[in-house]
Amino acid sequence: MDTTGQSARAERFLPDWIVGGAIRIALVPGLWAWGRANAGIWPEVMPDTIAAAAIWNIPFLSASQTAQIAVWGAQLVAFLLLVGFLTRLVGFALLVACGVYAFWVMPEAWTSVAVLAAAGFYLFARGGGAFSIDGAIVATLR
Repeated sequence: MDTTGQSARAERFLPDWIVGGAIRIALVPGLWAWGRANAGIWPEVMPDTIAAAAIWNIPFLSASQTAQIAVWGAQLVAFLLLVGFLTRLVGFALLVACGVYAFWVMPEAWTSVAVLAAAGFYLFARGGGAFSIDGAIVATLR
């Protein structure tokens, strides 16, 4: 059975640059807004976020470290997704963050985590699409 034409038809119907770009752009506002809402003056974070991080009980990290990683990481990830740089690494970071969130922070919110993890997995597996810095780098190396 020859299946070489099926992937080409799927690519013509919904190219990776559309899907990757849509996922990247869809994640940016939420990550940026959450990061800005919980950020203080560099490198501080809001005291409420540190108090919440103390409840999360993530092993190996203090509450202030956890809060700083979450807040500043969300803003960095949002920026990297916006420009499309290191998209596969960002997708992997989103998968790790989803795992941490699902196991230690809020296990009862697994449905929301599953959606974000699916977006992170797509970015990790396929990249951010042709309209990104990563896509431009790959195109110049061909």
